Amino acid sequence: MLPDFDKNAAFIWACYGIGAVSLILTLLVVTLRAKASRARMLRAEARLRGDDAA
Repeated sequence: MLPDFDKNAAFIWACYGIGAVSLILTLLVVTLRAKASRARMLRAEARLRGDDAA
């Protein structure tokens, strides 16, 4: 069921791998930055309210 890539198979599979790794790393970076931003926002809001949750 796999397509026949002939003599370019190694190059094509390498491109698929690089694309998959790039997508996974991008999702990881975005997720980590979102969590850090949320924590920073919560700390700033707590400071504005005068809470001791900093």
